Amino acid sequence: MNSGIQGALNAIRRYRPVEWEQIPDLGLYMDQVVTFITRMYEPLYGEDIHGYLSPSMINNYVKSKLIPRPTGKKYSREQIALLTMIVALKQTSSMEDIRRMLTLGEGETVEALYAAFSHRFCDAIQSMGGTPPSDGLSAPATALDFAILACAYSAGCAAALKGAAEGAEVQEAK
Repeated sequence: MNSGIQGALNAIRRYRPVEWEQIPDLGLYMDQVVTFITRMYEPLYGEDIHGYLSPSMINNYVKSKLIPRPTGKKYSREQIALLTMIVALKQTSSMEDIRRMLTLGEGETVEALYAAFSHRFCDAIQSMGGTPPSDGLSAPATALDFAILACAYSAGCAAALKGAAEGAEVQEAK
């Protein structure tokens, strides 16, 4: 792997998602939410992040019921956490798939979902370009390698969602 790629990956590996407790719980206005999430992902995505979330996108997520409506034009910690996950997931998943992934089951909380998301997201970032996998394949070293992995994981995500939907249909039929 060339030193430029290795240096960029080392910088990304230092990234840590914002902890649940660090997400403001006093209610933020839409522009504050956009700024908060943009700053959170800037170390990961760089300047490109500025097109990943806008007030009109947030309005669309509310209209399509991906996130609940704000209370008095202010967004809660739960809504901000959902938006944070949406920004990352929309890079590889459709909005309908994101809706299915972020739908809470009975007894589940946004806090627990966000903690699981953050943990897994951090693990995935930490593993980039690290030790070669034990299956004999080489660790990703080029942009194409990472794109191939993204495609493969996207296909895995689609299969898992399809399997979950089919499992739900079987349960309903019983």
